[in-house]
Amino acid sequence: MTKQRYDDQHTASYGSWVEGDLIAHETSEWQDIKLIRTEAHGVVMLIDDVLMLSEDTHHVYHEHMVHLTLSCIENPKSVLVIGGGDGGTVTELAKYPGIERIVLAELDEAVVRVSEQYLPELTAGLKDPRTEVRIGDGAAYLAEQTGAFDAIIIDSTDVCEEAHAGAQTANPLVTDEFYDNIRKAMKPGGVTCQMLGSPTFYTNGMSLMYHRLADLFTHFKPFLMPCPFYISGDWCGGIFSDDNSLEPKYEHLPADKLVYFNMDIAKGALALPNNVRRMMK
Repeated sequence: MTKQRYDDQHTASYGSWVEGDLIAHETSEWQDIKLIRTEAHGVVMLIDDVLMLSEDTHHVYHEHMVHLTLSCIENPKSVLVIGGGDGGTVTELAKYPGIERIVLAELDEAVVRVSEQYLPELTAGLKDPRTEVRIGDGAAYLAEQTGAFDAIIIDSTDVCEEAHAGAQTANPLVTDEFYDNIRKAMKPGGVTCQMLGSPTFYTNGMSLMYHRLADLFTHFKPFLMPCPFYISGDWCGGIFSDDNSLEPKYEHLPADKLVYFNMDIAKGALALPNNVRRMMK
C-alpha cells in the first residue's frame, strides 16, 4: 500500500500534515472521516481533514477532560458525554469503579462505528455495561434531562474558532438554551467541562467564550493543556458550575492507572500564562 500525505491546512501560511496508509474513509450525513495508519503514531483520525487524535497522544486530551473535571467532585456516579464518538472520554470514565452510569450522546453513528473497528483500545469503554450509547442530537437529549448527572463533558467541536469568526451562536452547543439545559441536567455540586480551542490562534474567541461562561455560571475556570497533534500544540478548555467551587482535590484514581494525568497536573492546568490571563480581562 502506497503511503499518502494528508494536510490539515490551518491558514494560507500555516498547517500540519500526517503521512500513512488510509485504512478507512467514510462520508457520513454529517462529516468526512478518515483513519490513517502511521509508522510512528499509530492510527490518526481526521474529520473534515482536521486532525482529531492520534493513538499515541490522545491520552493528554481525554485524561484532562475527564480527570480534571471529576477531581472537583467528591463522589461522581453519573456522567453525560456529548460528542466523543471516538470513545476515548467514555473509556477514561469507565476506569472509575464508583461510576454507575455513563451516557454517550453522539450525533454521528459513523464515528462510533469506525472507531470501534480500528481503535479498539480507545473504544473499550463503549462496551462497559454501565455505558449507554445514544446516537442522535446531544443537545436534544440534554434538554430532556433534569437533575440526572454529576458531570457533563462536552467532547465536541472546539467553539473558540467559531466565536473568533463571529459565529458563536450558530453551534447548538453554545446557545443560552443549551447552557440553561446543562444547569437543569446537573445534580447539586455538578461540574461541566467544555473544550474551547487554541489560545494561540483564537484569542478573540477565547475572550468571548470566557466572558460568556463566566457570566452564565457562578464558577468558571479555564485550563490549559498540551495537545501535540493539535494545530498550535496547546489547547484550552473550561470547567464550570453554579454550586461547585472547582477545586481539584479528589484523587479518585492512582496515577499508575493513567498515562499522563495526576493531581499535580490538575493544579498546573489551572495556572494560566500571562497572555491567556490577558484574554480573560
